[in-house]
Amino acid sequence: MRISCDVVTDLLPLYHDGVCNQSTKKQVAEHLEECESCRALLDRISNTTIDNKIKAESQEVIKHQAKALKTRYAQNIGAVTFSSILLIGIITCAIVDLAISGTLTWSLIPASSIVFAWCSLFPVIKFGVKGITVSLIALSVLIAPYLFVLNKILVLNSLVGGQILTVAIWMAVIGVVYLWASFAVFRLFKLRKLVASAVSLIFMMPTSLMINFILSRLLNEPNPLFDVWDALSFAIIAVLAGLLFYLDYTKRKRERLG
Repeated sequence: MRISCDVVTDLLPLYHDGVCNQSTKKQVAEHLEECESCRALLDRISNTTIDNKIKAESQEVIKHQAKALKTRYAQNIGAVTFSSILLIGIITCAIVDLAISGTLTWSLIPASSIVFAWCSLFPVIKFGVKGITVSLIALSVLIAPYLFVLNKILVLNSLVGGQILTVAIWMAVIGVVYLWASFAVFRLFKLRKLVASAVSLIFMMPTSLMINFILSRLLNEPNPLFDVWDALSFAIIAVLAGLLFYLDYTKRKRERLG
């Protein structure tokens, strides 16, 4: 049975998308073999579809690039603002110190701390998530020299005794290890941020016990390794970690059902 051009015109979109039944598809194909005008119409439909796809993809690329440029601009502004504020802080402390004592004394403490903070935080502010690794490396490398310089300043100004350096370095080592462990967990579970957060919370328990143990040894004080405040903190951490695990479980369950 032959079908007219008017019927084929109505069926061409369905034929092009491949959603018509086999009988209709066969009849339209037979008609297209004989009708040049309908073949031309099918070509225009195909070209229009391709053009729409290309246009949509181009718009998506442009949108992505605009978002990336906007993010990069915000990061640059943040980096400049952050650096400027810290520099102003150093200059202000130095001016006040010189005005009061005639030389640089206590202002060296905030100055060294600000420089350390800038080296550790600037990569994250400038590059976002991509700068976390650089920030952790800078923190790990600079923490010991920073504490050494800080201790020297404090001792020279008779603010603390020399023992503070040993305690501070041990605390810094434990803190850096915890940060790297948490970073590794988030890299391992990069698609499951809730699980990574829960595991990082759990890591706080042995970290706290290690801090208590080292402090009791270094300070020669009978500090308990585990007291009531530790028990309360651990209970809160356990509840929060359990809640995060549960939220991750319900989220993945909804995804499977969906």
